[in-house]
Amino acid sequence: MRDEEAHVGRSLVAFLGGPEHAQFEPGDDPPDLVFFLDGDRVGVEVTRLSQFTIRPDGTLGNRTTDDSFGLRAVDELNAKFGSALPDDVDLFIHVEMPAQSGGKFKSKLTAWVQEIVASPAVGREEERVIEGASVRIRAINRRKSEKRIVGLIGNGYSSPDVGLNALLLLEDRIATKNEICSGLPRPVWLALLNDYWLADADSYQLAMGKLPIQHCFKRIFLVRDDGHVSELRSEA
Repeated sequence: MRDEEAHVGRSLVAFLGGPEHAQFEPGDDPPDLVFFLDGDRVGVEVTRLSQFTIRPDGTLGNRTTDDSFGLRAVDELNAKFGSALPDDVDLFIHVEMPAQSGGKFKSKLTAWVQEIVASPAVGREEERVIEGASVRIRAINRRKSEKRIVGLIGNGYSSPDVGLNALLLLEDRIATKNEICSGLPRPVWLALLNDYWLADADSYQLAMGKLPIQHCFKRIFLVRDDGHVSELRSEA
């Protein structure tokens, strides 16, 4: 059982009245979990809601994947060059993802940072476009942190429209999981672990009302990282 599945299981148990009314165990994947509710058996499928990016050609990317790549690249630069910086200087790197080629991006960025580390006067600032990603590097005054090279990751293909993002996320996850779970014994529930924190339960409920798709899920739940659970009403 994955950590996120265990988290969803514990959160739903609390939402459903506690362990005296609800228990769960790993499922056969699918479903991810099996709940026992006062003697009744329910399959529960778990999935994450992570913000999409919309590419120029209309295809969808994953914001979390892009951000994770950028953050890992900055962490690797800190591990490689952080100790070589003077005691009074840190580096701040702002990256607008995505990059067209991850390997080439990291190689070119590493070479550029190496150049700056050789002469990192406070206030020095440079900008470049590397493999389609806009990057800005600035030498800043030393901060009270062990990390000497830090970063901020943006995404030029992410939409600021929270309602649209919520709608796209629900449509994709419900349709994908319905295809996987439609042949399972009923009832089946869907638990959505929300990584897109800009959208709350009200945002997803509004989006749910605009979805025309049919699905097999008797109940759909939105689960936050803090364990809070909301049920999304569905007309399907």
